[in-house]
Amino acid sequence: PAGPVDPHSIALLPFANFSPAPDDAYFADGLSEELINVLARIPGLKVTSRSSSFLFRDADLGGREIAAQLGVAHLVSGSVRRQGDSVRISAQLVDAASDKLLWSGTYDRQLVDIFRVQEEISQAIANALADSLGMRTVQVAPATADLKAYELYLRGRQLFALRGSNLEAARSLVTEAVE
Repeated sequence: PAGPVDPHSIALLPFANFSPAPDDAYFADGLSEELINVLARIPGLKVTSRSSSFLFRDADLGGREIAAQLGVAHLVSGSVRRQGDSVRISAQLVDAASDKLLWSGTYDRQLVDIFRVQEEISQAIANALADSLGMRTVQVAPATADLKAYELYLRGRQLFALRGSNLEAARSLVTEAVE
């Protein structure tokens, strides 16, 4: 994008899946998408869409170059490591122009706390940007308190994105999540 970069702009890159099971990638993607949704609700913050930021999943580019291509002032990146009912989420917020780390955090939780940790990460990012945004409150209403339904939804959404022969399985998982 040409022109000056809005200092109130941010892109959340897809979180890396460091779980022992490669099939848990849906969980890392789902967490990334939910964080994008939460950040998008912060007044005054311009958040790059999932479709744009996820293009850089496996890109062999540095943060400055990714931020320049997305036209954002800040980048959030991270990783998810899931094992059984436990999850470790690491995230960092970087000022893209200076490559300066503004905030980082690691969250070790049980999966029952996944909605709370999404709120905590988003609040920490908002706090790190508070001076430029002029606000500190992030209100997050979890989509559901049912972790099993949430996982079924995430798996279904992942299969839906793959299209083709995966659509029937995606429909089945989403239907089960709703039930």
